[in-house]
Amino acid sequence: MVYCPFCDGQGLMNEATVVNHDLTIFICDECDTMWESSDIKEENSKNFKEYMDRFRYKGLWSELTNIKRI
Repeated sequence: MVYCPFCDGQGLMNEATVVNHDLTIFICDECDTMWESSDIKEENSKNFKEYMDRFRYKGLWSELTNIKRI
């Protein structure tokens, strides 16, 4: 399992696909911080809600599919 660098061992990382888009993201199940690649470091993280705004989505987990723990 991969742990989120922001959650002190509490958040686990998941790989998911954005609904209606062929985009894979990596997201913490605790704080919703996300990454666009599996290179999970604090300095290249993104805000999930801001990222999903570009698709006019609300930034909800229901807007993700194929969610699996990594």
